[in-house]
Order: sequence, then structure tokens, then C-alpha cells
Amino acid sequence: MRNLVRTHPVFAGLLAAGFVLRVVTFFAYRPALIYYDSTRYLERLDDLEPSTLRPLGYPLFLKLLPTGWELAVVPAVQHLMGLAIAMLIYAVLLRLGLPTLWAALATVPVLFDGYQLNIEQYILSEPLFELLLIGGCALLLWRRPPASVAAGLAGLLFAGALLTRANAIVVLVPALLTLLFLRARWTRAAALAVAFVVPVFAYAAWYESVNGYYGLNGYGGQFLYARVAQFAACDGLDVPDRERVLCEDTPPSERPTIDQYMWDNKISPLYDVEREPGERRAEVGGDFAKRILLHQPFDYVEAVLEDFVYGFSPTHSRRARDLPVSRWQFQDDYPVFREAETSEILREDGYEHGIADSTLAPFLRDYQRFVYTPGPLLALALLAGILGALGVGRARRSGLRAATFLFTATALAVYLPSVAVSQFTWRYQLPLLVLLPPAGALGLYALTRRNAPEEAREQG
Repeated sequence: MRNLVRTHPVFAGLLAAGFVLRVVTFFAYRPALIYYDSTRYLERLDDLEPSTLRPLGYPLFLKLLPTGWELAVVPAVQHLMGLAIAMLIYAVLLRLGLPTLWAALATVPVLFDGYQLNIEQYILSEPLFELLLIGGCALLLWRRPPASVAAGLAGLLFAGALLTRANAIVVLVPALLTLLFLRARWTRAAALAVAFVVPVFAYAAWYESVNGYYGLNGYGGQFLYARVAQFAACDGLDVPDRERVLCEDTPPSERPTIDQYMWDNKISPLYDVEREPGERRAEVGGDFAKRILLHQPFDYVEAVLEDFVYGFSPTHSRRARDLPVSRWQFQDDYPVFREAETSEILREDGYEHGIADSTLAPFLRDYQRFVYTPGPLLALALLAGILGALGVGRARRSGLRAATFLFTATALAVYLPSVAVSQFTWRYQLPLLVLLPPAGALGLYALTRRNAPEEAREQG
């Protein structure tokens, strides 16, 4: 440990500070923060079968933890995951030849961002998702090109990410392209692809045996319907009679929110559609959404780009029709979203109610007001990553283009689907905190260094 501090003093100091912040967060809200989705995850621990709502990855992870001891085990492990992500980023960037200061600075967002600290205290899948993504990237880049075993393990981690959050649906693409750029043998790409595809297809087959159709979840069409319903216009569009109820004359600015179109059975017209026997609501919504996409492609692209760009805003504000940003902000009191379910979970864990420490909780609230990653900084990291991956200027001979591409493209591969199929929320923006800083560090270093690092020249 002393040698680590002496050799890497900046990162050691940052890591220690990040650890202290996580200890404060852990004791500020006990036993853990519980969101709407948290109750659903916990309910599935006694029935580990594929659900139509979300893949099973996170409930399986929870099942492996000794939650019988106390529910606080979950945030404790997730805070350790946050630290592990920082250590992986630092180690990989050093391995790629970056100076210790550059590598240390790339870990600052995941170590100190108030929203990252907040999500680690929730019983939610983001920390696991982030760790799986970073772990997969690290395996592909530790040796360049990676050995078949490393490529296969990376494929398993990326498959785990997809089976944790469905917005990782295209994460295999940047991974395969990275192997192509590294001029890896086809056996490496095959190992990566097989290790990714086999568990995903096995899960889809298991899903079919339980739910009667192949898939990873059953709500994709319903999510897409909610995404397009805010601007859908049926003028000049041939729509089946039963779907006419989905055609609204209300001006787009006065329509319900995406969340309401998705879940509110008293507001969303999707719940009024007459379905055929055995037909799923998501199928109807998906069919309608596809018609709208073909009819109004530019409106769809405009809506997606607006949400994509909003994720790089200077502050974490809320637009009129967004989900409340306060859900991801520390509060003075213990937040309760589903009162009955949350109370039952807490009672089973030995708590009459959730506890918010009267000193630590206000401290974290004030801390988060000022300490978070500004969107323009992430945008600059994305730009540097893109330029570095394209080989602009000195980056062309840097030996870092493939690594820069992997982090940059993976960030886009998990962020774009979340705003393209669902809705914008600052929760879905969090993976950018762990992927774009290393992408930006690699890109900027590649753009500004005259000579490639020795190891990069040998392996890249």
C-alpha cells in the first residue's frame, strides 16, 4: 500500500477521498435507497424467471449477495464497484501509456460526481452495468490485440451488461470493430462474438419457455410507442381502425409525458386499444410506432437529438415534461416512492422506516449541488474521443486510436438507445461518466503527443 501511494500519489489521494465520500453516503441513508424499480428487482429474488419488464441480470446479482444479513449489503457492494471502476480506468490508461496525472484525472467523475454517489446507494442496476462495461473494455485493451481468452471473457461481460440493461443491445458492435482496428486474428473476434451471443440467445430461449415468445423483455414496442406518441400525427397515414384511438389531435406541447404514455392506464390511449386474443399491448404499440417512424422520420430524429444533446447541458436541470431530477438528488429526508412496498421491504429488513442522517444527508445534498460533472466537459471528452479515433493530426500515429474508439463508441452505443427508444433521464446518462472521461483522456493525449507511447507503437 505504501508503495502504491508513493508511486501513484495523485490517484491514491483521489481514491481515498472517493472512499470517504462513499462511507458518508452509505451511513447517510440506511439501509439503502429504494426506487420504483428497486421494489420490482427485490420482488423477483424469490422467482428468478425471465420477466417481461427487464432482463434478469441485476436480480441474479442481488441473489448472489448475502442480503439476508441486511439490505445495506447492496449499496456497500455497489460503492466498492464505483471504486473498482476508477481503479480499472486508471490501470488501463496507464497500460496504454498515458501519464499518471492524465489517468488519474479520468477517474475524477466516477469518484466524485454526486449523481454517481447517489445511484450507488440505490438498489438499482447502474453500478453493475457500468462495471461490466468497463471490465469488458479493459479486457480488450490490456493486451493489444487481446488473447482469445480475454476476448471471450470480454464477450461474457458485454453479454452480462445487455442482460442487465437492454440499452446495451448494440454494445457488441464497437467491441468487434475494435478487434478489427487492432488487426486481431479472426479467432479473437469469434471468441468475443460467441461468448456474447451464446448467453444472450440462451436467455432468449429461456424467456420464450416462460413467456411464449423470444426476447429479452416484452416492453420494447410499448416504450417505442411512448417515445413517438408525443409528436405522432396520422394525417395522410393509413392506420388500422383499431389503432385510430392512438391518433391524437391534441397539440404536441399539450400531450402527456412519455412516462404517462408508457405507464398511466388512465391517460395513455394505448390501454384503450382492443387487442386480439393472445396479443400483447407492446405489439400493438410497436406496430403503430413503426408506422409513425416511417411517416415522420425527421420528427423522430429531431426528438432523439434534442434529448441526446440535453444530456450535455451545463447543469442538471429539468424540462417541463421530463422526469423529476430530484429523484437522483440527495434529500434531507429519506425519499419514499412506493410507500406500501417500501415499508414492507424495510420492515422485513428490521427497519420501521428508512433513515436519513440529520447531519450527513444535508451535507450530501449541498455537496451534490456543486460537485457533478458538467455536461460541456463530457461533450469535450466526446469530441476529443471522436477526433482521436478518427486519427486527426498527431492521433493518426499515436497507437491509441482503437482504444479511443472503443471507449467513445461504447458510450454512444449505450446512451443513444436509451434516448432513442425510451426517454431522457439523468439516470440513463450516468454510464457516460465512466466511459467518456477515459475516451477524452485518450483522445486528447493522442491529439497532442508528438510520439506514440512505446507500448502503443509495439501493440497498436
